[in-house]
Amino acid sequence: MRMLALSLATALLAAACGGTAAPSPSPSPSPTPKPTSVAKVATDTTLGKILVDPQGKTLYVWFKDTDENSQCYDACAAVWPPLLVEVKNIGADGAVNGKFGTTTRKDGKLQATYNAHPLYTFIQDNATTPTKGHGSTGFGALWVVVQEP
Repeated sequence: MRMLALSLATALLAAACGGTAAPSPSPSPSPTPKPTSVAKVATDTTLGKILVDPQGKTLYVWFKDTDENSQCYDACAAVWPPLLVEVKNIGADGAVNGKFGTTTRKDGKLQATYNAHPLYTFIQDNATTPTKGHGSTGFGALWVVVQEP
C-alpha cells in the first residue's frame, strides 16, 4: 500500500510540474525569400551573353552614372527608360556574375542596379536590332549593354 501511495504521489507531482511532456520543438528559421527576377541572360550574336529584362529588352548601363545614383531624368529617361522595380530583393535568372540591387530615384521610385550602376532599356531597340543603343553617347556619356561573361 505504501508503494501504491508513493507511486500515486510521484504521478501527481509529475503532472503538477508539467509531467514528462515532450519538449516543444524550437521554431525553424524563416527561409530567405527568393529574389524577384528582374532580368535574365540572353544570347546576342555579336555581344554574346547579355542581360535583358523580363520582356526581353536589352539592359544598359550609362557611364555618366558613376555610382548607384541615376543621372538620367526627363528627356534622358524618356529615351532610356530606367528599369523600375517594386521590391528591393532582386536578382536575375541565369546570371552568375555581378550583384543586383536597387537605388531610389529622385521621384522615390526604385530602380534596379547591377554592380551598383542603374539599369536602363533603350526605346529604339526592337526584335531586329535588340542592342541598337550599345556604344551610343546620347546625353553626354557612353551607353553599354550589360554583358554576362
